[in-house]
Amino acid sequence: MNRFSGVKARLVKLAMLPALLLAMVSLTACTGVSVSADYDTERDFNRLSTYAWMEPKQKLVIDPLVDNDLMNKRVRRAVEGKLAALGFVKAEGEKGADFFITYHVSAETKLSVNSFHSNYGYYPSCWRGCYGYGAGFGRDITVRQYKQGTFMLDVIEPASTELIWRGVAGKRLNNGTPQERDTYVDEMVAAILAKFPPQPAM
Repeated sequence: MNRFSGVKARLVKLAMLPALLLAMVSLTACTGVSVSADYDTERDFNRLSTYAWMEPKQKLVIDPLVDNDLMNKRVRRAVEGKLAALGFVKAEGEKGADFFITYHVSAETKLSVNSFHSNYGYYPSCWRGCYGYGAGFGRDITVRQYKQGTFMLDVIEPASTELIWRGVAGKRLNNGTPQERDTYVDEMVAAILAKFPPQPAM
């Protein structure tokens, strides 16, 4: 009996391992913010100290979920607060700005696929005679739609209007309370501007 009990315990652990690993991966994917940045490597970003807003280009297709005054206000407030914390000063007008900053926000419908074991059981193993135990389990798959939010911040050189830095962050949109949406935008903007100004490679 002790021998069979040990076999059963090991089989339970082996059967549960894929489900536990999948749950950990799914949780990380849902809560993390993916961030990337690109920039002009020949530009001296240490010379930048003042900025002004450049109005974002009008989209061809308007998404009411993200293209609204409330979202615009959240983004501007978060950007200005983070830039101030980094030591940048908002210029009185465009002529006094070392760089322009603008943003783009979009939402994309995506699918979340989760697979997990729904039940476990044991049955006699009859290979070369019926002895010992085997493990059996079912698998359930759930598919859900969700909105992925993408935030893009662009830094523009005023004289040439050339793009000199771009940061992009993506995360599942939060459709909770207004306060939770404030937190969501703050988190996204902070994640992007954590890479600005870019640090030269050592």
